[in-house]
Amino acid sequence: MHDLDSIDLKLLEILQNNGKLTTKEIAQKVHLSPTPVYERIRRLEKEGIIKKYVAIVEAEKVGKSLTVFCNVTLKEHTKEIGNQ
Repeated sequence: MHDLDSIDLKLLEILQNNGKLTTKEIAQKVHLSPTPVYERIRRLEKEGIIKKYVAIVEAEKVGKSLTVFCNVTLKEHTKEIGNQ
């Protein structure tokens, strides 16, 4: 894995705030040309640092309430305990 420099960290910050910016817009923010910015972003993707791009939806505006993911660890795994 490649060490992250200050430009990489800035790219990650920019993309976390707005993943829809064009490469040209991002390049202007980090004072580089679009080509090295494109190459850096692709490297971050290939190395798994950038896993995916997502939309954060305002749940109430789409008729949803709170969604919670929960992980439960049990000491004993029996049908009776599972039903509780």
